[in-house]
Order: sequence, then structure tokens, then C-alpha cells
Amino acid sequence: MKKHLILYIAAIAVMAAACTSTPKGNENADSQTIEADSTLKGSFKFDTTVYNFGTILEGEQVSTEFKYTNQGKADIVISKIETSCGCTVPEYDKDPVKPGERGSVRVRFDSNGKAGTQYKTIRIFSNSEEDIFELVITGEVKNEL
Repeated sequence: MKKHLILYIAAIAVMAAACTSTPKGNENADSQTIEADSTLKGSFKFDTTVYNFGTILEGEQVSTEFKYTNQGKADIVISKIETSCGCTVPEYDKDPVKPGERGSVRVRFDSNGKAGTQYKTIRIFSNSEEDIFELVITGEVKNEL
């Protein structure tokens, strides 16, 4: 549905551009650029999407870094990250990650007040092909080892 809307908007833009005076030979250049740009997207390729922190004592904090490569044809820009629990805090670079370049999402888990098996999700919202990408941290929190 999104592709149809984008193509429809691109077609209107091309028709509007055709109504202006353009030197001969350049009529198709603008329309090709519009169509090409609207179809290019970045694509996440994470080294791993799940991190198991093992067994820790209640009150300890653990952290990890999820590294990725942009395997798409356009920059990836992360707009926001949501977690399934306030005990999980993400950090990420706000700068675009160009095709072929690497980026990362750092996550800290605070086990204070937690016990038992933990399964926390980290949802990444971006302009990539995936729109929403999900990472997971898991492990066991014990009151005493």
C-alpha cells in the first residue's frame, strides 16, 4: 500500500514538473531520480539479535552492544527505540548509518527488583526496509547464587 501511495505521489510530481519549462533532454532525469529515491532503503544486518546474560544476582546490571551493518542502498536513521520494561535502557547513535557502514545499539539491563527468567525486547523504529526491528535480551536473575 505504501509503495502505491509513493508511486502515486511521484507520478503527480512528475506531471507537475512536466508543466514547467525544462530544457530539452532533461525531462526524464527528474522523474527517474524521484522514482529511484523513493524505492531505496537501508537494511539492518545484526551480528546477533539475542543476548543471553546468563545468571546474575538481583540488583546487578549487565550491558551489551548489538552491532549491525547497513546492507541496504540508503542511509538508516533510527527514529526511536522502545523497550518492554523500564529496567532496559537503550542508547544509539542519532547520526545516519550509510550503506556498508556499521552502527550499534547499546542496552543496559538493571535487575533491581527482578527475579527469575527475564525476557526483554528492544524495538527499533527506523526508515529501513524492516520499519520495526526487534532485539532480545534474556537471562536468569537469582536472589542468591
